[in-house]
This record gives sequence, C-alpha cells and structure tokens, in this order.
Amino acid sequence: MSYPKPSEQSLEDLNPEQAQQKKLEHSVIGRIGQAIEPALKPLGFDWKIGTALIGATAAKEVFVSQLAIVFAVSSQEAGGADGKKSTQNLREKLQANYTPLTGFCIMLFCLIYAPCVATVAITRQETNSWGWALFQFFGLTALAYVVTLIVYQIGSSIAG
Repeated sequence: MSYPKPSEQSLEDLNPEQAQQKKLEHSVIGRIGQAIEPALKPLGFDWKIGTALIGATAAKEVFVSQLAIVFAVSSQEAGGADGKKSTQNLREKLQANYTPLTGFCIMLFCLIYAPCVATVAITRQETNSWGWALFQFFGLTALAYVVTLIVYQIGSSIAG
C-alpha cells in the first residue's frame, strides 16, 4: 500500500487526506484494486472496497482496518484509547460514499467469500490435497460473487 510512491510534486497542493488517497491510488494494491474494479462494479463495489478485500484475504478481521487505511482515517483522529472518534469518522466516510444496500452487500460478500489463508493452509494439510484447498478458496469466492450479485441487482432495481 506504500510502494511505489508518487512524485512529491503531485502531492504539493493536496491536504493530508488527499495526499494519502493519491499515494494509495498510485501504490501496487491501489492499481490492483483499480484493475479489478470492473469485475466488482456489478456488486456495487469500487476499487477501494476491492483493495480492502484483497488485504482481508489474510484475515477477514482486517477488512475494517483496511477500509480505514483506504479512507485515510488516521490514528491521530482516534481521540482516545477507545478509538470512538476514528470509528465515527470512518462510519461517516462510508455513509457518504456508499448506500445501505452496498453496505449490506459488503457484509454478505465477506460472510461467504474465501476463508483466510490460514484456513486454506489447514484444509490443504488435513485433506492432503491442494485441490480441496483451492476449491474451497475459489468456490466460496464464486458463490459469494453470485449471491451478492443477485442481491445487489435485485436491491438496485427495487430501490430504483
């Protein structure tokens, strides 16, 4: 998420949040997120959600932290040990960028899609087969895609 860095000239006239956003867009993960965005668009997702999903492959618990990074919610905004101000700030940014339907679809997709890498590794070890581990990873991701696609498209048509 940090490499390669954009030129300093391209960041000169930006506030810290915009500079962080520009750095993310220019990074490897940002470019991958932008490349997969066309596949995620029918689910109501953009490249920012795509980058968070990629990061969450290591552990699904990381998804919200990845979104905080993507939306440049800094730890300085936390306002205390409990992090309530940071959570509120992230919530406001998500509400400003996404509809409730998109939020629901994100949760639905995350619930169904591929388990974390550790689970895939254990499946490989327990079954003694990469076939089952890869089937689990790609099969659940495909299932999540199809279910989320149906829900989002029906929800979009109902909502108008």
